[in-house]
Amino acid sequence: MPRPDLEIVEQGQGTPIVLGHALGVDLRMWDEVADELAREHLVLRYDHRGQGASSVPPGPYTMDALVDDAAALLRERALGPVVYVGLSMGGMVAQGLALKHARLVRGIVVANSTARYPQAARATWAQRIESVRAQGMAAVADATMERWFTPAFRAARPEIVERFRQSVLRADPAGYAATCAAIAELDWLERLPGVACPALVIAGALDAGAPPEMGRAIAAAIPGAELQVWDDVAHMSAIEQPARFVAALRGFIAARCGG
Repeated sequence: MPRPDLEIVEQGQGTPIVLGHALGVDLRMWDEVADELAREHLVLRYDHRGQGASSVPPGPYTMDALVDDAAALLRERALGPVVYVGLSMGGMVAQGLALKHARLVRGIVVANSTARYPQAARATWAQRIESVRAQGMAAVADATMERWFTPAFRAARPEIVERFRQSVLRADPAGYAATCAAIAELDWLERLPGVACPALVIAGALDAGAPPEMGRAIAAAIPGAELQVWDDVAHMSAIEQPARFVAALRGFIAARCGG
């Protein structure tokens, strides 16, 4: 599988944190969180292959390829071991990185994510791939906003929701579809007892895309993992409650990851 050129932003100094974004957006998803964390950490953000300003190799992609992209980036930048923080798709990469490249991580944060989808969900992913191929990103943008944000947040902060909607609309349909194929085949769950680093799992009580039971399954499988289920939050916990997200990361890093 061709090696992608990845778009990277790095800021700050200190214990390194890497931020992995959700499907259909890019590293700018993390702007507010990254600026705050960079007060005391080196923070690296990047666009996954096929997303944002990174290159779009021919698909379909695999989750192993997304994980290996992250590992190669960390080795090239001599950043290991890092705290890898991933939301949704980024959380899937976080799990794989801890399993496949354990020496590169000192801790992982898996937010609003899953380790495995039920078999029935594969048909849903296949339908999404076909819709995007036929109609472009407009086919999924509005439904994505409804899954990502609570009705209360959409009403209170329409400008943020619109910013994310525009980000989805700008996404490369080929890269999006190729990544959907990787996500549809995700299956880390049975291997998670092999994760040896500290882990924090964050779930949203109102998250329809990655319901709390998915987060509970991850936390139950990883030895010693901490689970937080947040009320009144849907899929984009880091956007709906950025201050709480940063506080959770700081507490986890200070207590479990050596500062």
